Amino acid sequence: MSKVTRRKFLRDAGIGAGALVWGCYIGPKGLFAREHLPEIIHTGVPLGKNNYFVAIVPIEGTIVITTHRAEMGQGIRSSLAAVLADELEADWSRVRLRQANADSDKYAIEFPYEVKEELPFPYNMVHRSKPPQYLIPVEGSQFTDSSRSMTAYFKPMRLFGAGVRAAFEQAAARVFNVDPSQCHASQHKVHAGGQSIDYGDPRLLFHAGKLPPAKYEDIEAALKDPKDWVFITAAKKPMPFADVSDMVTGKPIYGADQDLPGMLTAMIERCPVANGRITSFDPAPALAVPGVRKVMRVLPANVPPGGVGQRFLPHDGIAVIAENTWAALQGRRALRPTIVCDYPDDLARENAKYDSQVFRQTLKDSTAAKGMLVRKTKADLSDADFADSANVVEAEYYVPHLAQAPMEPPVAIALYRNETMEAWAPTQNPELAQQDIGRVLYGLTWDHDLDEEEIQQIRKTVTLHMPLLGGGFGRKSKPDYILEAAFLAKQNPGVPIRVQWTREDDIKFSYYNAASSQYLKAAVDGKKTTALLQRSAFTSFFGTLFPESRAKERAALFNGGIYPYGSAIERAQGLEDMPFDVPKLLIENCPAKNYIRVGWMRSVANIYHAFASGSFADELAEKKGADPKDHLLDLIGNGRIIPLPEEAVPEFNNNGLPVKIINLPVAGGKILPMVPGYPPDTRHLLAVVKKVAEVSDWNNKVKQYKGTRRGLGIAAHRSFLSYVATVIDVSLSEANELTINDVYTVVDCGLAVNPDRVKAQMEGAVVYGLSLALLGEITVKNGAVEQNNFDDYPVLRIHQTPRNISVTIMEVDKETPPTGIGEVGVPTVAPALANAIVAAGGPRIREIPFYKKVVVL
Repeated sequence: MSKVTRRKFLRDAGIGAGALVWGCYIGPKGLFAREHLPEIIHTGVPLGKNNYFVAIVPIEGTIVITTHRAEMGQGIRSSLAAVLADELEADWSRVRLRQANADSDKYAIEFPYEVKEELPFPYNMVHRSKPPQYLIPVEGSQFTDSSRSMTAYFKPMRLFGAGVRAAFEQAAARVFNVDPSQCHASQHKVHAGGQSIDYGDPRLLFHAGKLPPAKYEDIEAALKDPKDWVFITAAKKPMPFADVSDMVTGKPIYGADQDLPGMLTAMIERCPVANGRITSFDPAPALAVPGVRKVMRVLPANVPPGGVGQRFLPHDGIAVIAENTWAALQGRRALRPTIVCDYPDDLARENAKYDSQVFRQTLKDSTAAKGMLVRKTKADLSDADFADSANVVEAEYYVPHLAQAPMEPPVAIALYRNETMEAWAPTQNPELAQQDIGRVLYGLTWDHDLDEEEIQQIRKTVTLHMPLLGGGFGRKSKPDYILEAAFLAKQNPGVPIRVQWTREDDIKFSYYNAASSQYLKAAVDGKKTTALLQRSAFTSFFGTLFPESRAKERAALFNGGIYPYGSAIERAQGLEDMPFDVPKLLIENCPAKNYIRVGWMRSVANIYHAFASGSFADELAEKKGADPKDHLLDLIGNGRIIPLPEEAVPEFNNNGLPVKIINLPVAGGKILPMVPGYPPDTRHLLAVVKKVAEVSDWNNKVKQYKGTRRGLGIAAHRSFLSYVATVIDVSLSEANELTINDVYTVVDCGLAVNPDRVKAQMEGAVVYGLSLALLGEITVKNGAVEQNNFDDYPVLRIHQTPRNISVTIMEVDKETPPTGIGEVGVPTVAPALANAIVAAGGPRIREIPFYKKVVVL
């Protein structure tokens, strides 16, 4: 087969010059040549010279859609494929999905025209993008995180499908010798009058390959009218979920299910303290266990142990390599008593002293002092605004470290042979994992930035397969467990090494969500809030990515901020865009050092920022004697686009997308809108608050529950470009035993491309949010995590789950772009629950987990 070269996607989107490459195959050594048949039958022939997303098996006509994002139960494999298939008018029964390997270069999306001027923030921050400029950069094309898959790829998938469909219609016109306007594609065929031709017909494919290049404007014009959608928004048929029946019957192959000839299994005993070293161990007890083959160090001597400032390097560890999982586990248990750790530098020694309970007071002390400016109104806030103590409300909120705890613990397999590395790993971040495996393969250090030549060499020699993920929640965005397999494979050439984590490993060696303390203070004048101060201290995940010595590199990466303050990413998650419209506002970020690995978890900084702001709004309502829902609406105001540039936020990290629409000039003096704008618009927040009050019957129930031990709580928040409001209905016994009766949540996620998956994600988010609010806490003593498993880091059980979780999706115009959904339902749960407990006559809870204040049955 001819080599497929790099695409200019939006220019020729599957129908450019020689786009349908069957011309390369027709002839004695062409389409039906025996040496091509296995590959063609498996992967199809690319529908476009620069197209890696969609292919077709000639004659048979099967459409093969490559799914490049990580599938972890959210349904994105099927959803993106169905968007493309809808525009292509493909018969879904003749569509096959093919999971991509790590190969992010192929799935980046370039701007269709030359960008002559610097693009606005955040596109001017994208690495390796000049030239060309990317709509979706290489780094983000397969990174399944930040609830961006549908936001980023909805329009490109539509364009791919529409472009191929338009090409087929034009090709059919040549086959039938009619005007293209007489041809119309429908369900895998092109019709013209009484004639039709199947998508797999070699005549159609031959003529499609001879078409001249198409312009972007022509492809966009070929997009379906929303009234003709089939799967999109479940307009005529429910959107397919290709994996679901297999998932519920145990058929899919996950990471731990991979079985390679000669494979050995490794389990690793790790130093429990970040940046610590294992100085000695005795392999003899482990080697005495039947089935144990080897006991060896994971990290080479020249590689620093993972921890603070060491990105995604694993903790120092000793591997027990065995013929099976049981032998590896028993060998590790025998090895454990012989392990001796040491702390070779000041950083490791400080980490070894870390006590999270003591650190809580450190965070509180941090917010007691002035911090770094985050946002302020033009009208300055001063101490004089809080002079009347009788009309001042202040509160402190605390959220501990939290672990992601996906149901599938981390696992990875690596095979080193012939100077190449092949790996199988459930990962949300295949691009980074592939590059870091390449560092292992070539002995490159982690303080060295890879250049383009090195990256391309790694792409040639490192193959990373992406099986289904049994949950991710951000944990599997970090490739430390994959690197463990790669380091061990490098030391055992020709032998596949599977590194299997246990639940205990997962809980004790996560990248934990930040511990955070929030201080809020407000001045009240009658029913109005006249001044508001918020101080936020949290352990930034950028402290994990960069040591203090690389401050410049940290600041340059997506406005990473300065140590020990938060990054622009974290500040943009509910702090900079705090929605309350008050005359005087001052928001500050206070310092917080890192002593363990901090990473991102489902909803990240939105968890603690929403908990604080959502709870404080309720406390203000209580002070004023106002209905909490009415007061929340009053605090948000009349609705506006928050004027961040006027309030000391010149660059708002808006989940990596622009606040304002990006237009590009094209030939002929036309201006084309290329990227929608996603401003923080509190009119959407008002709308979801009003809607959730309606669906929960707020007004009537508040009256009905008055004076009883039952109550409603409400909270609202914007995250990942979407808007959510939640009402929770709870009951408390006289002994403060908590029952969660109902949860009502309303989401404005732009266009709900797959309503079924939107509802499922929101329902799952409610359960996840209840788990962390009621039960979630990671504590650290002497630098080591104290929790081990679900017995001391529990998740919500079925009997604790509300019987009714009602999800309402706001209706929007069909031209509205989709926004995030995977994480957006989590942040409002904790504050809504805390507020409901107060309404039911319970205590005001200002710290997670809630079980310390109420009885969770």
